[in-house]
Amino acid sequence: MAGFFLTLGDIKAIIFYASLLPVFVDLSAIQSSDILTLIFITIFSVGGVKAIYAIFSNKVAAYAQRTNMEVSARKTAGGILVGTGGYLIVKS
Repeated sequence: MAGFFLTLGDIKAIIFYASLLPVFVDLSAIQSSDILTLIFITIFSVGGVKAIYAIFSNKVAAYAQRTNMEVSARKTAGGILVGTGGYLIVKS
């Protein structure tokens, strides 16, 4: 629940949705029932997506612990960082 409420207080998400709201909704004709509907849709969409991320990351973490992927994950991440650094050196 703490993560859910933290997500709903995410300033970037609030600004993003607030900036898109006038594009989809005529704010001069909005009523109180429409406000409640918009709040529900926002909570469901933002919270639902974050819940899917949390569930997926939990499954990936459990799989990684079962298969002891830490060594290969570190080598892969290190290789990507070295490759990116090499690309940036060559590019400049």
